[in-house]
Amino acid sequence: TDAGGTSWASEFGAVSEGDLFEWRKASDCWVRYHVTGPPVRPAAGSGRWEFPVEWMTYAATGVGCTGAVGSATVLRVDEEPAPVRLAVDSPSIETPVRHGPWLFVPSDWSGALELQEPIETPALPDASGASGASSDDTRHRLWRDPDLPAGWSLQSTWSWGRSGVSAYYQHGRGYLAARMSIVQAEYGPGYVKPLCCSVYEALIIDGNPAAMWYSLEQEYTQSTLVSILDKTTGITYSIDVMAPSVKHDVQAVIEMVRSLYR
Repeated sequence: TDAGGTSWASEFGAVSEGDLFEWRKASDCWVRYHVTGPPVRPAAGSGRWEFPVEWMTYAATGVGCTGAVGSATVLRVDEEPAPVRLAVDSPSIETPVRHGPWLFVPSDWSGALELQEPIETPALPDASGASGASSDDTRHRLWRDPDLPAGWSLQSTWSWGRSGVSAYYQHGRGYLAARMSIVQAEYGPGYVKPLCCSVYEALIIDGNPAAMWYSLEQEYTQSTLVSILDKTTGITYSIDVMAPSVKHDVQAVIEMVRSLYR
C-alpha cells in the first residue's frame, strides 16, 4: 500500500526474478532496480512481500539526491520505466545517467561528471599471447571465439597489454563483417556521448548491464554495436556488426555477444 492507503497488489503482486522497476523522486533523481531473486511470501499476519534487488541504472545530479530520504519526500514507483536512450535529436534523459560501467551524458549537459576512478576487478590468468596484429592474440587471457554466421572468418587481431583484445572478421566475399572487442577496464565509468544521427540505448541482458548503438535512420545504419558487461568478471564484450545481412537483426547481434561469455 502507498502512503494514502491505496493497494498496489495488482502492480507488485506479480514481481518475479529479472523484472525491472524504478524509484523516482525527480527527472534528475531516480534509481532503477533489477530483481535478482524470487519474492518471499509474507510471514503470518503480515502483508509485506520482500524480494532481493540490485541497482542497475540511476540519475543522481538532482538537488537533495544524496543522504537519507526525508519523511515528507514524495516518491513514485514505476514497474515499467521507459527505456533510457541517448541521442542528439531525441534524448530520453535530461541529465547524466549511470548504467552499469557507462555514464550516458546528454549533448547539452554542461555540469560536472562523475569522476573516472580505478576499478577493482577479479584476477584472471596471465596472458600467453603477444601484443600486436598477429594470430598469437588468440592466446590472450581475454580471448574468446564468438559464434558467427557460416562463412565468416577471422581477418586480423590485435591487443593492448593485459587489458584488451580485438579482432576483425570478414564474410565469404572478403568484405568486413564485424569487429569484436573484449576489455577488462582499469578505470570507470566510461563516458557515452551522442553522435549525430545515432542512438545509444541501455539494456539488461542475462542480468548484466548492456548498451546498444544504432542509427536513427535504420535503412542507413552503418553498423549495430552491442556491449555487455559480465558482472562476475568485470569484462565487457562487444561486437560491432557491419554486414548488411545481419546488422539490422538486433537479436542476432546480441546472440553473438552472448556467445563470448556463456
